[in-house]
Amino acid sequence: MEPAHRTDPPPVAEAPGPDPAFVGRLVAVRPEPSAEGEPPTAADLDAILAVATTVPDHGDLTPWRFVVCSGAGRDRFAGDEVPEAVVAKMRSKAHAAPCSVVLVASPDPSSNVEVWEQVASASCTGYAIVLAATGLGYGAVWKSAPVLGAGPVRDLFGCTPDETLLGWVNIGTPAPLGRKGLVHGSGVDLDGRVLRLDG
Repeated sequence: MEPAHRTDPPPVAEAPGPDPAFVGRLVAVRPEPSAEGEPPTAADLDAILAVATTVPDHGDLTPWRFVVCSGAGRDRFAGDEVPEAVVAKMRSKAHAAPCSVVLVASPDPSSNVEVWEQVASASCTGYAIVLAATGLGYGAVWKSAPVLGAGPVRDLFGCTPDETLLGWVNIGTPAPLGRKGLVHGSGVDLDGRVLRLDG
């Protein structure tokens, strides 16, 4: 009789050790993309979006989706299917970078997870995309505009009545920092903004 097959348990992942350099990178000034630069490669864009899917997500609802606009696709973002009243504003914004990732909050109102919490999860994806793109050497910045609430713009991105456009992240070859490079940290004074309950 042959012995029963035994399967070794999978290795236990260990948490990474302290990395002050990582924290330093988070507070460092992040470059914006150059309008004349190159978009991220397909592999890098996939990696960036994969990072976005790691945001807090109560109930594993994935209450968000993305629309990637690059190349000729920016012309649609710029207004080819949008009324003339908003074309000028959208056109300048759409061509400010070689690639834009539109952020769509897509909550499930029937879930027992509050809608605001689902929208908060979707909002986190924007910051995650910026950080991931920066980590891969691209310039990235999160943008928004009042015209995102316009019906024709929502229709362009296929929004349902329950969905909300949260802006877009521009990504591409980093532009020179200029004077921004002289700034370190956020410059925000935490006094009066942090309540410490430690006793």
